[in-house]
Amino acid sequence: MSDDASDPSPSVTGSPTPRTPRAEVRERLLTAGAEVFAEQGVHEARLDEVAARAGFSKGAVYSNFSSKEDLVAQVMQRATNLVLGSLRELVRADIAAVDIGDVVRAAFGRHDQSGQFALLSEFRGYATRHPEFLPEFVRQRRELQDGVFELVELWFGAHPEIDAGMSLEDFSRVLIGANVGIVFDAAALPGVNPGEVVAALVEAVIRRR
Repeated sequence: MSDDASDPSPSVTGSPTPRTPRAEVRERLLTAGAEVFAEQGVHEARLDEVAARAGFSKGAVYSNFSSKEDLVAQVMQRATNLVLGSLRELVRADIAAVDIGDVVRAAFGRHDQSGQFALLSEFRGYATRHPEFLPEFVRQRRELQDGVFELVELWFGAHPEIDAGMSLEDFSRVLIGANVGIVFDAAALPGVNPGEVVAALVEAVIRRR
């Protein structure tokens, strides 16, 4: 199996051998990186393990990412994109107030939050120990916060009859904080689904008149 080229290359017999498209290589490396970083921690994770998990040689990592820190940042960005992508796909201005709680449940149910939080915890710890990485961590968390705020603003703007009881920016922060806090305390909260709690919070707010 080849590392990262997208064009066929000749085999030893002279016949062409298909090569894995570069986009697929990157996606497989990002998926493997997310798994390895969550399981072993960013500091302990080895790039050859990431490559092997993806089915490539270590050279494929360096062909697609400039460094381990670059891979970490791209894995984190991919996780952020998945969360925002799910929310943007499901949360629309025309969703009725009676349905918004179910939409939130569906959005949170699309991905393994425990795995995502393991990554978030590792990234936060890595950023704490490596201050040069902190600006990237902050940038991506603000990107998530801004994305959630945009959706909250979009929906409440289409439903002026509903009052959040606080600024929409604060409401966005409460939603993110509630979710992160519940996932963080998951071991002490057996059986508690953070998506259900966040949905219940949304439903409590939208009943305000």
